[in-house]
Amino acid sequence: MGIESIIDPKKKSIIRFKVITPVYETLIIKEDLQDYPNSKTPLSRSDQVYDLFKFLAAESKEHFLTIHLDSKNKILAIERVSTGSMNASIVHPREVFKSCLLSSAAALVCLHNHPSGIPEPSAEDFDLTKRLKEAGDLLGIRLLDHVIIGDGAYVSFADRGLLG
Repeated sequence: MGIESIIDPKKKSIIRFKVITPVYETLIIKEDLQDYPNSKTPLSRSDQVYDLFKFLAAESKEHFLTIHLDSKNKILAIERVSTGSMNASIVHPREVFKSCLLSSAAALVCLHNHPSGIPEPSAEDFDLTKRLKEAGDLLGIRLLDHVIIGDGAYVSFADRGLLG
């Protein structure tokens, strides 16, 4: 972040303002891991999301993650947006889409775990998903799914036809 100055010719004064430059980094990890998400394979089904992130079922806190996808549904980035308590995680659409814009995501899959082990969506889950869908539509970033991971099971909003 830098400071820029311009001169207002009418008032003959100097106006100072902050210049915000987005900074992000691409990391290429070369390891032979069987379960690591492959960025060349399209992510098109909720069971693929569950298989990649079922380890979250063992977590004692709620974690909200996003998977950023390109126009062919290939993974661009995975971000942990929020880590909450044992039954809640604070998530705001602004935080979700900030990094989506930086990664030039065309689509998004959201997921979180329920430490209780029961993946049924809460009223807050429905409300958040609706808000994320509306924000994504406004920005031109499709919300493809919201997957809730429980103990040995998951719920997909897309599979249940809840994304409208």
